[in-house]
Amino acid sequence: MKTYYFPDSEHCDSFFGSGEYICVDEAELRRLAFGWDMEYEGLLEQVHEASEAEIAEYGTYDGE
Repeated sequence: MKTYYFPDSEHCDSFFGSGEYICVDEAELRRLAFGWDMEYEGLLEQVHEASEAEIAEYGTYDGE
């Protein structure tokens, strides 16, 4: 099973802005870090492994 990530509650607004919330895979998380000129490890500290409930509520996005 593939791992998806979701931002910690204090980072949701900065992570998604006014867009819709979604769980992202590692490839997308790496792409976002690059696009935001952040270290991947730094962005990884702002997220957690998405729960089944978060995946069911928000859906998933695959960067690959």
